[in-house]
Amino acid sequence: MRVCYYDLLSVERQATGEEIKKAYRRQALIWHPDKNGDRVQEATERFALIQEAYEVLSDPQERSWYDGHRDAILRGDDHKGQRDSSAGMGADDLMRYFSVSEYKGYNDSDQGFYTVYRQLFQKLANEEEEAYRNSPSEDDGMGSSGYTTLPSFGNSKTPFADNDGYLGYGAYVRDFYGAWSNFSTQKSFQWLDKWRLSDAPNRFVRRAMEKENKKARDIGKKEYNDTIRNLAVFIKKRDPRMKAYQEEEQKRKEEAAALQKAKLQREKQELQAQRANYQEQEWAKIDDRQLNGYFSEDEKEDEEDTMADGEVEESDFYCVVCDKFYKSEQQLSSHESSRKHARLAYRMKKQMMADELDFLSMQQKPADDDKDIGTEITGKTEINDDNDDGDGGSHSDNIGISMMKPKKKKNKQKKKMTPHWGFDEPDQEILSEQQDMDDVTALAASLELEQSSRRRKRNGKQDIGGKHH
Repeated sequence: MRVCYYDLLSVERQATGEEIKKAYRRQALIWHPDKNGDRVQEATERFALIQEAYEVLSDPQERSWYDGHRDAILRGDDHKGQRDSSAGMGADDLMRYFSVSEYKGYNDSDQGFYTVYRQLFQKLANEEEEAYRNSPSEDDGMGSSGYTTLPSFGNSKTPFADNDGYLGYGAYVRDFYGAWSNFSTQKSFQWLDKWRLSDAPNRFVRRAMEKENKKARDIGKKEYNDTIRNLAVFIKKRDPRMKAYQEEEQKRKEEAAALQKAKLQREKQELQAQRANYQEQEWAKIDDRQLNGYFSEDEKEDEEDTMADGEVEESDFYCVVCDKFYKSEQQLSSHESSRKHARLAYRMKKQMMADELDFLSMQQKPADDDKDIGTEITGKTEINDDNDDGDGGSHSDNIGISMMKPKKKKNKQKKKMTPHWGFDEPDQEILSEQQDMDDVTALAASLELEQSSRRRKRNGKQDIGGKHH
């Protein structure tokens, strides 16, 4: 008589996973063979049943299956029911094999694990082959030649997978579990029909009978397939060959991972050694910061000071503002964006505008120092082109007209005489075209004079340095 798994662990059917785990530990301590020296045989069998109960109830999938077929599993062979003997084994007949009490040890003895399940699955395979031969759809005269025989369970020496050489389909434990875990029966399950079609009074009733009979067959077939598939999973979980294969696979993966890690470490060390022994070629030594203009302002000024010491010979890349030569266009462009160049450029512009005003003041003074003209010269005198009559009037006429204007007008003129700090063109209402040409000529002369003065100073420094040497 089989015992319910819940009764073995002394828990309710609604017990949680944690409660089942605690109950298993409590029962294992009670029935462990080492603590029952006076009844070792009984304690060993009871302890095996307790382990089986915990394995089934701790797995949610197996527990669900057990709960749905609990009565049939406990009933076993005690109640087969009324069924056609030609149907072979049914789902109820297989329920008793969902228990470790069906075999004695994992060996090849008559009651051993391998022998019991090898005989069971061999019988199921024979029934499937016979059902295929007797199938109404098998009318091509080929007999069972189109049927693929289901793999055998094998024995304790059967390899789980191909190691040395391929022995063919069905020679490995993997083939067995692959086929039976996806089992689909060839049986017709006609013995589950509820109606005899010959009793139908008309074709409408006959169709209704056929529909109900088909539904009953499909239900029975599905239950039979599910039972065999779950039995294969139940056995696979307890098969020592499967456990040994999993351990070998885990060991192989760890070794492969260790080899891969060692390979990566070795390659890393080789790259580090190559990097340490690498010597940069002379032609590849380029100051990228200088090439791309990434110097800081302080670095730019230091570089300019170095260039100003006479280390750079005269070239096409010349800065008029700073009076310096540069090796390349990149150096000149980097220099022009520096703060030092901007300061010097601002000072030069300011000085040039002051010189321009002085030059214009000197140009507007009368050559004969005639005091009758009475022209007021404030230091920023401006020639008014608007008063030019266009008839070639003399310069004195223009001055006279300017003197006749009211003081308010003079203030307005003085406001217009404000110098332009930049490169903007002068107001056309203030200066004439002739005056513009004179200004340009004066600026060019002043710039040339300034450059000549700078060159003389630099040459003088170089001469002095040569004498010292």
